[in-house]
Amino acid sequence: MLVVCEGETEFSYFEGLTESDLPDVDVVLRPEKSRKGPQKDRVIAHAREARSKAAYSAVWAVFDADGENVRGLCEEAETAEINTAVSNPTFEVWLILHLRDRVKARTAAELQRELKKLLPQWSKGAGTKFHHFAKGLPDACKRARQYPDYQLPSTQVWRLMADICQSPQSTS
Repeated sequence: MLVVCEGETEFSYFEGLTESDLPDVDVVLRPEKSRKGPQKDRVIAHAREARSKAAYSAVWAVFDADGENVRGLCEEAETAEINTAVSNPTFEVWLILHLRDRVKARTAAELQRELKKLLPQWSKGAGTKFHHFAKGLPDACKRARQYPDYQLPSTQVWRLMADICQSPQSTS
């Protein structure tokens, strides 16, 4: 399975997942950062290119909606057999749901403050450690399902986690 992440926070979370007792993710990649800001289109393009070069059981693109309408981009990805796990506005929605029933914040800055209050040792980017969130993973999956797709706030990362946990390698 291949997971292509937009940012360092997502990358750090999934990199830590590969080091946990949970089922392995075969490959975790993120596109080279040659520009600042959202890179949704580049994440999809990178995932599409990787899919064409190697046989993966599934390819996932993990990115932030940043409050934008990304339905069209996600539909385009699906036609290329790329699964999407979108968080709106940012991945911190997913992280907060490991620790709390509901997400109160609606902007990226508010989400970061809310997460920092819940987990003072957390920091954005490489400071995101999967082991800080692992205990709350089942709760996060259950809680995230309650948010309609693309709503502000929302996250679809639970779908990726369900796929990882159901992958053939997870039964070995």
